[in-house]
Amino acid sequence: MAEPGYEARKKAENQRASGNIDGAIETLEAYLYTDPHNCRVRMDLAKLYIVEKGDKDFGLVQLDAILDIDPDYDDARKALVSVLKNKKKYNKETEEHFDILLPKYPNDLALIHTYGTFCREQLLDFGKARECFEKCVQKEPDNVIFRLSLASLLINDLRLYKTGKEHLLVADKLQPYNKKTKDALRRLEKKKFQEDKGPKKGFLTRFAKQKY
Repeated sequence: MAEPGYEARKKAENQRASGNIDGAIETLEAYLYTDPHNCRVRMDLAKLYIVEKGDKDFGLVQLDAILDIDPDYDDARKALVSVLKNKKKYNKETEEHFDILLPKYPNDLALIHTYGTFCREQLLDFGKARECFEKCVQKEPDNVIFRLSLASLLINDLRLYKTGKEHLLVADKLQPYNKKTKDALRRLEKKKFQEDKGPKKGFLTRFAKQKY
């Protein structure tokens, strides 16, 4: 027997795949009118609003509703912090969510990376951010996203240019076709390691603003 909401979710996914985002939303919302406590359907709806429509505020409303229904629905909590990590006014709430998630998922590298980004960009806790990014790199040394996050932090915030360059070089070796990495290396060489001058201050503002 199919789970409640299966047909609605399947129909909405087909609509989304064909580009009919509004139709997919209407399908899910119509189902929720009859079964408002279905967290899977509501989760799909939240993703549509956040990812497809770019309406993060309404997506957050849906995620909050899921946690009201089921506080242990951790996929919703993880989705919540991935959005809230960029909103400074929610720093306290975001920390509370991380306090729940991190002890439960100590090896979830995507979550740890998200927390590191939050520590860096909102809390300005560069030490904690470094711990997070270094753990991610240690566990998955071939993950370019993790390498670039760590390199950006080391270069832009901690001014550890030599160590940051080492991670950029590894990222470049892993993805030799990545133009952003090559551009970052080129700027680093030009502005920080000029012959006989040593590292200089202020670098990679554009690189710092990149989201990985």
